[in-house]
Amino acid sequence: MHRRTLIAAACASTMGAAAAQESPMNEEDATLIVDGVRLPGRITRPRGAARACILLLPGSLFSDVDGDYPAWNVRPHLYRDLAHQLSRGGIVSMRQAKIGPGTGSETIDATQALVHQRFAQRLVVARAALSHMRAAAPDLPAFVAGHSEGALVASLLAAEPDISLEGVVSLSGPALRLLDIMRGQAAAMAPPGTTPDLSIFDQAVDDIRAARALSADARRNPMLAGLAAMPPQALTYLREVDAVDPREAVARVGTRVLLVQGGRDQSVTPEQVDQLAAARSGLPTEIARFPELQHFYKRAAPGLDPMASFALGGESDNAVCDAILRWIG
Repeated sequence: MHRRTLIAAACASTMGAAAAQESPMNEEDATLIVDGVRLPGRITRPRGAARACILLLPGSLFSDVDGDYPAWNVRPHLYRDLAHQLSRGGIVSMRQAKIGPGTGSETIDATQALVHQRFAQRLVVARAALSHMRAAAPDLPAFVAGHSEGALVASLLAAEPDISLEGVVSLSGPALRLLDIMRGQAAAMAPPGTTPDLSIFDQAVDDIRAARALSADARRNPMLAGLAAMPPQALTYLREVDAVDPREAVARVGTRVLLVQGGRDQSVTPEQVDQLAAARSGLPTEIARFPELQHFYKRAAPGLDPMASFALGGESDNAVCDAILRWIG
């Protein structure tokens, strides 16, 4: 496999810090209406000459245009941080909110908007955003960067026969199917030194994948409280995401790929980046590792509680942006 691994300490390099003093940015509205929903968007431009453009695709959950989660009062603002940092390196970027409470999205046709309950609609929205970005930044090489679940969307988008991209960045993209990730998270919550009984979880996974209702035992089990509380349309969406194997999806991306991974990510565990790379055997692939960073590229203390790690604030580490800039070239 043509694969060059970038090992990066999670500290800001001089490239981004120096550029920040000399290249202010401009931001403009990039709100789109897609199938009955108004989705806030923003384009960030360097004030000087631009050398490329990149579409930032958000992950799961209800995120606003900056990558905050107002419904949970969690504000990592990763997508805003990346947009601002990339502008200092001469990159135009576009980012968007997702549909959902607190994100700034607005339903203007409730009947049309029902399609947003399906995972396939994420690809429709990504296509619309890519088209808008290309029109706003014509003649620039175009890249797509997807974060977490957005990395899966980026792989699917890049593999479309009518889509041409210079490259794809997977920002903490999973290698495992969604329900398999959830199983690992359930196992990780077991008390130290114990082996959890996941048989009822495994049965629930089988039922969800087969579009069967959860059993009464599953609905009563505290381990499955989150799944049991989901409305039918949410379970359908979950099943559709789970049906896509991220390794198969990334293997279909013909253009070059940069895989970015934090070493203290408790949402997408660090070994998954190697599984994605292995799936791309023979294709141009690089890895950028950041041993001290969590899912939103904040420095996390070793052994930090998963919820506390998820809620970390502060600016996302500029070293991730610097790795992307080096890779773009």
